[in-house]
Amino acid sequence: MFKNKFKRFGGEYIPDITEYLREYIAKDPTVTISVGCDSIQKRRRTVYAITIMLYNTDIRRGAHVVFFRESCDKIRDNQQRLGKEAMYVHDIGTYLHNELSEFYIREDLTDIERKRYKYHLAKCNGEYSHVQPYQEDAVVKNLTLTDVDRMEVKLVDLHVDFNPFEGTINERGVSKNKSYIAYKSYVPWLRSIGFRVLSKNIAFAATSAADLLLHD
Repeated sequence: MFKNKFKRFGGEYIPDITEYLREYIAKDPTVTISVGCDSIQKRRRTVYAITIMLYNTDIRRGAHVVFFRESCDKIRDNQQRLGKEAMYVHDIGTYLHNELSEFYIREDLTDIERKRYKYHLAKCNGEYSHVQPYQEDAVVKNLTLTDVDRMEVKLVDLHVDFNPFEGTINERGVSKNKSYIAYKSYVPWLRSIGFRVLSKNIAFAATSAADLLLHD
């Protein structure tokens, strides 16, 4: 289904994404694999960009990205369009998890990485809003991991360009954070089936990589 859809930047198609990832993992067993999606409206079409991002847990070191794009008749309903983004990351994340399970064991989920994710979840729930960016590392290090925080998760992470906060209504009566409803609808479901799900502002496979592919 997704075996030969992905390609490298520059346009070279990858014959078998599973084998491609197998070779990458052999070189870097601590790699984190994330799937992201974003979309844009272009005249009569809705275009989706889907990425697989490979990186070490400190994403500031850079990342390796492969991708594909698909378009369909324009989806005018915003929530339906965002729902399709959620389904793309679910379907590809599930496909990769099943394919990789034969040879890949996650080695990237160190205690500090689990604490980072716990902090992200807490921020999405409205906690730590008073914490300044320069203070975050210290807060993360002081978090305590529970058995729930150490539970086994899927082999790939999902990145969604959804906002966890409701936001405000502007003078025209339009919601500032249009993706909040999609966040409330899809992110709890994706997490409930075992995926780590990252949303704004650290969903880089969606907000950076996939977004770039829609504006090139």
